[in-house]
Amino acid sequence: MSLTRCPHCGIKLGNFLWADFCPQCRQELKHNTRPLVAGPPKKAASEASWLMRGLRRVVKAIES
Repeated sequence: MSLTRCPHCGIKLGNFLWADFCPQCRQELKHNTRPLVAGPPKKAASEASWLMRGLRRVVKAIES
């Protein structure tokens, strides 16, 4: 979320859009200082769906 104005004093942030603190009132901009949250872990290649495992078996049988 990017706010174009400071929620405390209302000054337009301009070049300070991603700053941690407002350049005029020196209040913390909480929407910029929140820690980033990692997404859900990705599946390993060994945990393929039953459909993909079946397809690989069919391809392997045809190729051999």
